[in-house]
Amino acid sequence: QGPGVLTCMEVDDHPMDHQYTPLDSTQHRQHGWTRQPDFLFARTDVVSPLLLAEIPYASATYVLGFAQRPAGGYQFVALLGLHPGENLFVDGAGRWLREYIPGYYRGYPFRILQGQQSGQTVYLLGFDQASGLYREHPDAEKADERFFDDAGELQPLTRKVVEFLQARTKSELRTQRAVDALDAAHLFEPWPLAIDVPDSSRALLTGLQRINQVALNALDATALQQLRDSGALAMAYAQLFCQPRL
Repeated sequence: QGPGVLTCMEVDDHPMDHQYTPLDSTQHRQHGWTRQPDFLFARTDVVSPLLLAEIPYASATYVLGFAQRPAGGYQFVALLGLHPGENLFVDGAGRWLREYIPGYYRGYPFRILQGQQSGQTVYLLGFDQASGLYREHPDAEKADERFFDDAGELQPLTRKVVEFLQARTKSELRTQRAVDALDAAHLFEPWPLAIDVPDSSRALLTGLQRINQVALNALDATALQQLRDSGALAMAYAQLFCQPRL
């Protein structure tokens, strides 16, 4: 396929207020971007999508749970705050306050987009036009980067981002299958955040799900093996073990 067209799909139900535009190797050939200087773009995110592969790293810091997807069902997430519009892991200068940063943010401001072309599904590299990082006239002296070279091929750094997003997308699909397996096994239960907070007038985050440990312990050997093989069992125990971190 042509430059910038990818053979993978977007799995991104996280409701962030962005304006992703597909990059075209002709229209945007001379255009580029500057690197993200901080994480202020994530300061209002109260949850972040998380992957199975991130469990060993994220479970040491974050509370894990399951949030509703706009398209239906649930997704695996890390809690970043307790109130809607609040991310406790980003300070006023845009610094991430813990060592491990969820992979969801490490590809920003790029995203893989799914579209239609001549009746066929195509996958495009998108860029967040609302990020403030887009450059119509990239300046190498300011460390700006072009998306494409003069021949319309992806520049090395852009290609590296693409490879990261492709690998992430494969893991997103496996992660979602594990979440769906937990849901099909009826292991989710509503998770009200019944905790004391400094400002009781502010509404706590709602709509979360957690693992029902009684239901998990009641599963037979066959069901447990199926969850183990999909990675869902590791996800379930990670969620259970991190709950005291609230």
